[in-house]
Amino acid sequence: MNEVSEVYDRTRLVELFGDDPATLAEVEREFLATAREVEREVGATDDVVEIARAAHRLKGTAAMIGAADLAHVAGAVERAAHGGDLPGVRRLRDAFSQEIERIAKTMR
Repeated sequence: MNEVSEVYDRTRLVELFGDDPATLAEVEREFLATAREVEREVGATDDVVEIARAAHRLKGTAAMIGAADLAHVAGAVERAAHGGDLPGVRRLRDAFSQEIERIAKTMR
């Protein structure tokens, strides 16, 4: 159960939560639910403060499970939002969504 994915590091989950398959599956489901919720929040508002807060939350969660690419994109969204750059946030939206989908496909 110590496989490392190019999309996220499953060994990080095992270190944090143990190697029980049911527990890991639940953690993965919760992570994806959070990621998709943040994706919806970012797309549904023009409030850069809300966007920055949501992206920051996902950046930390993604880093925790070793999803470095998603953490990087979420960090870029957060920085753009902090800078008041809503067009920049919107330009990053596709990369953000694509990275979440890559993780979803790996976790299935």
